[in-house]
Amino acid sequence: MAQLAQINIAYGFEGVDHPSMVDFKEAIDHINMLAERSEGFVWRFQTEEGDATAVRLFDDPRVIINISVWESLDALKNYVYQ
Repeated sequence: MAQLAQINIAYGFEGVDHPSMVDFKEAIDHINMLAERSEGFVWRFQTEEGDATAVRLFDDPRVIINISVWESLDALKNYVYQ
């Protein structure tokens, strides 16, 4: 069975812990919950606390990653556009 891995690498104006990013940071849990409840969702990268933004792959704190796996392109598309 084939699945689709989706990866976002974002470069913010500031680090995720900067005061200007508070609205973004506060929305993450809700967005992740919506994804996890969506039809076709399989898995997402996260720490034990459920937070992928805490992971630093690069020395720059402005780089934010997000990885998720979906059953199909249609499942991901339905999540994104609904």
